[in-house]
Amino acid sequence: MKNKSTNMSENTFHTSSIPEIFYSDSTKKPFTHCKVCQKDVIQTGEPYIIEKAYGQDLIKGKRDMIFEVVYCLDCIQEINESLSEESRERISNYFKTHTNLDKRDKELKKYELFEIDIWLNNCIVKNKSIDEVDEFQIYALCIGNELLFHQAPYMVCGEAIEEVMELLSNKSLDILNDLMTDIIDLPPQYRELFKTRTPMIF
Repeated sequence: MKNKSTNMSENTFHTSSIPEIFYSDSTKKPFTHCKVCQKDVIQTGEPYIIEKAYGQDLIKGKRDMIFEVVYCLDCIQEINESLSEESRERISNYFKTHTNLDKRDKELKKYELFEIDIWLNNCIVKNKSIDEVDEFQIYALCIGNELLFHQAPYMVCGEAIEEVMELLSNKSLDILNDLMTDIIDLPPQYRELFKTRTPMIF
């Protein structure tokens, strides 16, 4: 995978072509549209976020993709602003306390470690290996057909996601649950689990 640098707002970011783990599992191709507003994020050339959730299928004995979503930055801002102020403050404090993405970013870039597996291998909150956890969600920041190495990409394990969900007010949970219902078609075996878990785009 070829790495290069991209300028955005006068900052230089390392980039690479989007790896297949961040392709759509359903089409086996790169994403092109925001799942919320249907904007073509490739055509507009604006930054967008890819979020994919995986769980362990005990019957099949393998990991399944549970859902995959693409958000343009306008939709992320709109969703976040719709959450209660209390929820936003709690979540912000949680990640400030339990993560240090700036330090991680600098350390990985210092040694020019731009292999996607390294960035996704450990939960940014619990530091658990991806091989240790049954459920996890991965995130990438992209522009066009390029993935940007800037804090993201990263992985958050199911344990950390559950803790974040507990910080949300009832109003915020209802908003995110409605969003999930509108844009995500969950596999039947995961519908009960995701009654208390939603996309996490904070």
